[in-house]
Amino acid sequence: MTWLLAIPLVIAGVLAAASSSLLRALPLPVDDPGADVYRPLAGTGFALTAFALVGAAGLVVVALVPAVAPAFCGLATFGVLSAMIDARTGYLPKVLAQASWVLTAAGVLVSAALLGTEVALRAGLGAVAATALFWAFWRFGRGFGFGDVRLAPVIGAAAAAVSWTVLAGAFLLGGLLGVGWGLLWQASGRGRAFPYGPALVAGPFLALGVPALMP
Repeated sequence: MTWLLAIPLVIAGVLAAASSSLLRALPLPVDDPGADVYRPLAGTGFALTAFALVGAAGLVVVALVPAVAPAFCGLATFGVLSAMIDARTGYLPKVLAQASWVLTAAGVLVSAALLGTEVALRAGLGAVAATALFWAFWRFGRGFGFGDVRLAPVIGAAAAAVSWTVLAGAFLLGGLLGVGWGLLWQASGRGRAFPYGPALVAGPFLALGVPALMP
């Protein structure tokens, strides 16, 4: 078990080392192609933060649900990086969302091989449910961008791969965190719109820390 804990740290180190190059290579936002929003983030501070957050996310998953950890590989890596970028820029890069889809799908298959096909079924249904929910928020509500919709299937698949209660907890805790952050954001005078990606990504990890939600 101890050696498994080294894997998230190695992955975090690789992503941190590559973060500056990755930020410089990201396509500019489609709705504001003249905004150079990603390259200014490249630097030691972002890299160290990425190492800390990606490493922590991976350690939580490996320590609490090791057999389902592969299903979290997209969320704990590119999902966390997306949340970091969203917190600083208000944008969730489409390329990173797509990369997280691929890693999540591959990870779910590995977890299903270890635990059974019901894991893949739950993950698939969780991805559909989360996507439908956040699409409805985006389509009929205010304050949600389509980047949140792109992140939703990764959230749903990873959380549901553990259990339905973890998926429900991820929605609830992520939502509460988002409300609290949004209130602080508005109180600071920065307007009504705020980056929801960090709260969305944090939801499943917070749910894993609640024993009553775990199977």
